[in-house]
Amino acid sequence: MCIRDRFTPLNRGLLIAGLGISLAGFGGEQAAEASIRNRVRGTVSVMGKPVADASVTLWTTRGGQKPEQVKTVRSKKDGSFAVSVKPKDGTVHYLIASGGTVNKSNVDRLSMLTVLDETVDGTVVINERTTVGSVWPNAQQLKGDQLIGSKNALAIGSGHVRHLVNQSTGQFGKTLLNGFNLLSSETATRINVLSDLLALCGDPTKERDCTQLFQLTESTNSLDAMANIAKLPWKNKNKLYHLFDKNYPLNSSQERRTTASLPYLLFQPESFSLSIRFQGGGALALGKLGFDQKGHLWSGANWMPGSQSGVVNSIGGGMTHFDQTATAQSPPITGYNGQGLDGVGWGTGISENYAWVSTFNNKVGVFDLKDGTALGPATIDKEVGQLQGIGTSKNGDVWIADNTSNYMIQFPGGDFTKGKRLSFEGLQAPFGVAVDDQNRIWVSSSFNNKLTVIEGDSPDQYKTVTVALGARGLAIDSKGNAWLSQQSNSPTGALPAGAVMPPGTPNPPQQPKTIMEEFEAGAAFAAVNPHLKTLGNLALISPDLEIIQNGIAGEVAFVPWGVTIDGNDNVWVGNLYGQSLIHICGTDPSTCPEGKTTGDVIHNYQSGVIQVTTDVVVDDAGNLWSANNWFDADVVINKSYNSRTSTFPGGQGLVVTYGVAAPVQNPLMGAVRKAL
Repeated sequence: MCIRDRFTPLNRGLLIAGLGISLAGFGGEQAAEASIRNRVRGTVSVMGKPVADASVTLWTTRGGQKPEQVKTVRSKKDGSFAVSVKPKDGTVHYLIASGGTVNKSNVDRLSMLTVLDETVDGTVVINERTTVGSVWPNAQQLKGDQLIGSKNALAIGSGHVRHLVNQSTGQFGKTLLNGFNLLSSETATRINVLSDLLALCGDPTKERDCTQLFQLTESTNSLDAMANIAKLPWKNKNKLYHLFDKNYPLNSSQERRTTASLPYLLFQPESFSLSIRFQGGGALALGKLGFDQKGHLWSGANWMPGSQSGVVNSIGGGMTHFDQTATAQSPPITGYNGQGLDGVGWGTGISENYAWVSTFNNKVGVFDLKDGTALGPATIDKEVGQLQGIGTSKNGDVWIADNTSNYMIQFPGGDFTKGKRLSFEGLQAPFGVAVDDQNRIWVSSSFNNKLTVIEGDSPDQYKTVTVALGARGLAIDSKGNAWLSQQSNSPTGALPAGAVMPPGTPNPPQQPKTIMEEFEAGAAFAAVNPHLKTLGNLALISPDLEIIQNGIAGEVAFVPWGVTIDGNDNVWVGNLYGQSLIHICGTDPSTCPEGKTTGDVIHNYQSGVIQVTTDVVVDDAGNLWSANNWFDADVVINKSYNSRTSTFPGGQGLVVTYGVAAPVQNPLMGAVRKAL
């Protein structure tokens, strides 16, 4: 029985599940083995030139295990090799090409990578572009030639490569080429610049420039160089861009870099981070994000696309669900619904078996994590108002903020039929909810200056901490410290220098009757203060409820919202009006870049695909997922719509920024857990 050059659909399905693979030259397989193996033809190239005599090594890796080196062969004169594939459940497989010759000259420091997945269909390319596309989603798991991570981390990392590159052609991936990314994102141009930098090590005449690349990235080969850039994409950005500009200079008469890959950067980027936007499943105007134990993402949607309503009239969405590869699982437009849900605010939570959402129309939706089956709405013992944040405890309890009625709702043991409304002095428009490992429930209030900390095992016991006015999201690090986003700079809400209140606003203002009235007030303030570029900051609070540090990130924060902690205890913030993701050094400075200490801003990530964002979370592989909440804010919150624009006010989908955070163990129930 001969080996077929292309996979059948069945064989491709086996590859998706994970494969054990052996590598061989074109003439080496035994007929008996051929019946259980499939051959894929591959090529190694750099800048379109074949790499001959490259050492091509096949690796397989499983969650939590050390990778296995299956076999190594040499590429032929035309850069070709063959991969013989044997199905084996649960493995991720990748190819590393090292050294070889280009135009008969040695390129010993050239090392390139292709991580394989279901897009492999008879051909595999290993080149500079597949290396960049393979490294960034896997950067935190890649240690030299070792790809090591949890089962979820490997599935996420390998599954996202195809969004950036096509492993069968060596060109851009389909997701990157769609209009949402190609027209709004700088990712394609950054990939090309990075590829061109890597290619310096594949050009025997550029040995000195390859050495400079290694010096700037503290690397010994081109694969390590890319991995180090991916994890700290802002580091030496100016020198890296200069190296690119030097080797691919702009022809002033033609205004074209004739030797660089198209398209390319004409100016220095703020970083070499790579971001991709994903849509579908009703994912417009997402609020809070959360991962389940499989690494699937869940989020409630404020608004239903195409409704011509904005969120003022409460034609809202339901629950959206994306798998590990950011493929939508929930129905288009509506998301999962069926419980009378009408507009989810900032209330999404994940417990052991359920996804929870809280809504603008006073309901708590409950969904089965297996398939999104609607199980609610939840039953609560008393009338409730419009709802916001959700926190889940390790003991199974679920806590929800009743924003407009100033209560908390508890579901003991996660029983959604036995909700209890509880009152706590000091709560005023409770908003964000987080749970620590002592089962204390931390609750921010968006309309006063109090942070409430409830003893989850004895809810009648609670304390308050005075913070800045208008708190939003909060998160608990591994040491039990709380990081709180604040929309003002003082406990009294004192205005920034030069700022004014909107005409007719009482002083002090009254608590809004609805969530949207509060958001409208915030938008009105922004409208009369267009000169403001920053507003708000973060506070760091100890487990003993002492303010350790205040005013954090005030130089870049512009209405900070969602907060999350990564596996190094560093802090990430969804910076709402700043349309960015702020990275802050946490309480362990040893994990931070040199010169940074607790509370220092490491970098402020921006991208054309990141819109007004309300939340950011870290997946098991160390990628950031952020929520695009608003797009056209005026249409979202204005009762009189513009018929031409009213069908697209909600933020467009979610964004994944690859490889920049330390991985965590999801789901988040209690304090952050570092990835195994």
